[in-house]
Amino acid sequence: MPLGFQWLPNVNAPLKAGGAKALAVAAKTRLAALPDVPTTVEAGLPDYIASGWFALLAPRNTPKEIVNKLNSELKAAINDPAVRAKFQDVGAEPVAVSPEEAAKFITSETIKWRDIITKAGVQQIQ
Repeated sequence: MPLGFQWLPNVNAPLKAGGAKALAVAAKTRLAALPDVPTTVEAGLPDYIASGWFALLAPRNTPKEIVNKLNSELKAAINDPAVRAKFQDVGAEPVAVSPEEAAKFITSETIKWRDIITKAGVQQIQ
């Protein structure tokens, strides 16, 4: 039996058609799009948390007032029920954080994945 990890949009059609079964989601909380599917923590894999993410970024040295305005508009969009529902329909959980929190998150993800890649001996693609 083949097993794999995929983003929900990649497997949503087979899941709905019954050609695939979701065993768990590798997230801290259940996905709104798959409310009956347990998290990896619930399925007995407490250390397996991984997710894809997207961030709205601006060029270095963008004035702080512009960054704050973009962040404010992003928060407003994500809090709009119609926008939020569209994200959740494809398995995404929209989150808006402060620019400082985003910078900390990106730094932690960079360290996490660099360490995993290095320990696994994955070679850089030239």
